Amino acid sequence: MTVGDIFRIILAFILPPLAVATQVGFSGPFWLNLVFWLLSFGALGLPLMGIMWPVAIIHAIYIIITRK
Repeated sequence: MTVGDIFRIILAFILPPLAVATQVGFSGPFWLNLVFWLLSFGALGLPLMGIMWPVAIIHAIYIIITRK
């Protein structure tokens, strides 16, 4: 665990897709996390999906910890 990982984990609570992008770039995990994050705001037309915010955070932390 580096200082950069700690910064990314803190960033994951604020803006999960950005935290994932800093770890893996604009690849598949980023786009998946972006969809989770957009669903949490109802941006894709599903306003009852507020439960997706913790899913986006957990996914971002998982990607940060497992991808080296």
